[in-house]
Amino acid sequence: MSSFAILNTARQGLNAAQAGIDVTGQNVANLNTSGYTRQRVQQSSVAPLSEMGLARFSQPVRNGQGVSVDGVARLGNLFLESRVRQTASSEGYSAVRATAFTSVEDVHGEPSDNGISATLQKFWSGWHDVSNSPGKEAQARVVVEQASGVVDRLAAGRGEVASQWQQARTSAVALVAEVNTIAGKVAALNAQIRDAAGQGGSVNELVDHRNELTTSLAQLAGAQTSSNPDGTVAVLLGGNLLVDGATTNQVTLAGSQSMDGTTTDPVRLEWAHRAGAAVALEGGDLAGRLSALAPASSGGVYTQAAAGYDALATSIATQVNALHATALTPSGAPGGNFFVFEAGKPPAAGIKVAVTDPGQVAVGAGGGALDGSVADKISRLGVAPDGPDSVWSAHVAQLAVKSSSATYDAKLATIASTAAFSDLLSHSAVSLDEETVNLVQYQHAYQGAARVLTAVDEMLDQLINRTGRVGL
Repeated sequence: MSSFAILNTARQGLNAAQAGIDVTGQNVANLNTSGYTRQRVQQSSVAPLSEMGLARFSQPVRNGQGVSVDGVARLGNLFLESRVRQTASSEGYSAVRATAFTSVEDVHGEPSDNGISATLQKFWSGWHDVSNSPGKEAQARVVVEQASGVVDRLAAGRGEVASQWQQARTSAVALVAEVNTIAGKVAALNAQIRDAAGQGGSVNELVDHRNELTTSLAQLAGAQTSSNPDGTVAVLLGGNLLVDGATTNQVTLAGSQSMDGTTTDPVRLEWAHRAGAAVALEGGDLAGRLSALAPASSGGVYTQAAAGYDALATSIATQVNALHATALTPSGAPGGNFFVFEAGKPPAAGIKVAVTDPGQVAVGAGGGALDGSVADKISRLGVAPDGPDSVWSAHVAQLAVKSSSATYDAKLATIASTAAFSDLLSHSAVSLDEETVNLVQYQHAYQGAARVLTAVDEMLDQLINRTGRVGL
């Protein structure tokens, strides 16, 4: 190899070492950057030149022509990145469900001194006092007031559940808007990556940013991602394209604006360009939110809680009315209904106390002024196997079991998501120790290439300036 060829080889070595130092510096600079994936210079040796004709026999052994910097590789892992998205989807769904159950449990407030169970106990105790003192206005007045307390507690509890449902729907609208926004950003990055790759530029940082966005989409809506040959990715929701290259198909939230309307018009996600075409979500925060907003028959968290309040209101009114109607007031008039329902409202929201005066409280079955037999029967509803308390206890117990299960699922999903993210970090995150070793390695390579350049320079100086000058 000629000295001039060696100069070119040394120059390539300097360029390769400089590129390695530049990339190492980029890694170190992004040590704490979220979503950054470490990079490495890709190098390959340059083969020796081929000669034609008789000249090829003049130098049987030929060295290579140096080193080529082929690009900068992004040291990601498609499998680990996909696993992070999948676990993020499961975590998002489970966490939202668990939060919904916890908030509903807080509304019930059982067991506590202010819960419905405690209010019912006071109500039944009031009837017991009436049965012991039939015809006494004071005890009858207390029963009416305690009945009003039960009615108010039912309405307040169901109202809080309805309010939480409304808040969850508002949050779902915000999540849908966020999904559409992120999808637009992914499409824009797809276009940038496709253009940059076509021009031979590095797209590593763009891919990192896009990966963060697709992971967010997975956590928000359970989105799945597939790679295209041109470097872009397709993002799918329920098997249909949300992002296709540089274009997006937006989604919108449809369905009832109130909790009680979900039975006939459930809240759902639809494609904006195809009205009525539902999006079958497979996970994510939004799927968890929609499942919590679903009708009671489909496992809706809020609607099932509201159904528990309605069932209790119906049970109280039906059973108390059935007994109260068989009794007589102190004046001898038929007792009639103790509770009534307001038309057009759910039972827990529409239940009212029909008896407004202590004299309308019926306690006996016509056995005289001291007859409190019916009031005694009503007081015993609190311990009846099929009484209102039993209905409420079964509802609260079922809610507790579901809440516990949802919380456990959320914990498992969080553990899986954390493990997947840790595995990805261990593979693709920047290690300061590793980068320090690489920096020293590239530094020595640069010094070596520079030393070769100096040696060749001295050789050429000897050849050009000193050859033929004898005795000097």
